[in-house]
Amino acid sequence: MARRRRNKSQTKWIILGIALVLLVGFGLLKNNGLQPPPQEAGYQVYQNPMFDFSIEYPKEWEIRKETQVFENGDAIAFRLSGPTQKENTELTDGAQVVVSKPFIINTDLAAWVKEYFSNQSEFSQNTINGRSFEKIYNCSGVGCMTYYYTLKNSQVFGVAVFAEGEDKMVYENAIVYMLKSLKFTDAENGSISKDEAVTKVKAQPEVADYLKRVPNGLVLVNGEEDNAYMIQVYEFKNDHTATFNWYNVNKTTGAVEKEF
Repeated sequence: MARRRRNKSQTKWIILGIALVLLVGFGLLKNNGLQPPPQEAGYQVYQNPMFDFSIEYPKEWEIRKETQVFENGDAIAFRLSGPTQKENTELTDGAQVVVSKPFIINTDLAAWVKEYFSNQSEFSQNTINGRSFEKIYNCSGVGCMTYYYTLKNSQVFGVAVFAEGEDKMVYENAIVYMLKSLKFTDAENGSISKDEAVTKVKAQPEVADYLKRVPNGLVLVNGEEDNAYMIQVYEFKNDHTATFNWYNVNKTTGAVEKEF
């Protein structure tokens, strides 16, 4: 029996149908998350189970465990050397991100950083992923670095970052992404303690100034909501309570909001 031959029109529609199926299938795979988001391409996750934090870093950066940037010790460091960087010398061309081992201080964080660093340093506050950081830009004989300090379960964690060279802007973009990817396990599980919440409120500039002016001032947890501590800043004056302000501290993120 002779075969029926398809005409050109039938063949054209068959090819178009196959192409459409392939395009739809590719789109479904992409939407199901099998394609990595563009901003995550080239990054991988470092996890530190000892100190309960994780951070993403560019794959081409090397991991270093022998650094001593922080006085109390480094938990981990990530580094990329630029084309003009000489071996076995201080980093002058490239980028570096160092996370400290946690340590304990005997005062509030804002006061501590100003005592620890020189008056020539630049001080500010930053919020990254809902977590408050004290930011310090400090220059010394070996160059300038930016430091970030935050509290986690009454312990201080520090992050030191450096970027210099012809590709400085590229390095800084990577550093910003790394800082935003930094996650602390306990904080994500909503374990901000009352002591840590009080310390965060004491670190607010206006509260630190109030406590200097009012040596008998108190900062205490005076109530709780589902996901926040209610903290009162006040003093006992003439047999009554004189409230300076109320603050809400998010139990999950540590974010501080003042009431008035």
